[in-house]
Amino acid sequence: MHAEHCVWTIGTNRIKQKSEILLRGASHAFKILATGCMEQYDPRRFWKQTRTEREIAHRPAQKLTMKGELPPKGAGVAEADPVFAKYATLCSSCHAEDGKGNGAAAGGLNPKPRNFHDKAWQAKVDDAHIYGVIEKGGAAYGLSGSMPAWGAVLSKDEIEGLVKKIRAWGKN
Repeated sequence: MHAEHCVWTIGTNRIKQKSEILLRGASHAFKILATGCMEQYDPRRFWKQTRTEREIAHRPAQKLTMKGELPPKGAGVAEADPVFAKYATLCSSCHAEDGKGNGAAAGGLNPKPRNFHDKAWQAKVDDAHIYGVIEKGGAAYGLSGSMPAWGAVLSKDEIEGLVKKIRAWGKN
C-alpha cells in the first residue's frame, strides 16, 4: 500500500507540474493577446494631444481686429508677456487693453476708471501709491470702491510688473 501511495503521489505531482506549466504558458499567451487588444484603450498615446488641447483651452481669447478679422499670427501680446496677460485678465475690462480707462465695464462705473496715459496723474503719484492701490484696492486709498484689491490674487512680482506697465503708458 505504501508503494501504491508513492506512485500515486509521484503521478499527482507530475500532473500538477504539467498543469502549472500549461497555466503559465496560457497566462503568458493571454497577456500577449490582451496587451495587443488593449492598446486601443491605453491613454498614454493621447497624453501629448491632451496636453496640447489643455494649453489651447487656457490661452487668452483672441480679440478681433476693427475689421472683424483674426489678428495676424504672433500679434497676441498676451501670449508673449505674462504681465500683459494678467492685465488683460484682471484690469482691461475697466481700464481697457490700451490703459485709457474706457474698457467694456467702464460705462457703468462712476467715477470712471483711471486713464494711465494721463501725464498729470502720472507725475502726481509714485510707484508705491500705484502698487498700494493694486494690492489693497481703491477704497483703501480714498479712491473708487469699484477698484478691487488684487493683493490676494497677484504676487508681489506681478504687481510690480503691472506698476511698470502703467508707468510705461505714462511715457507714451
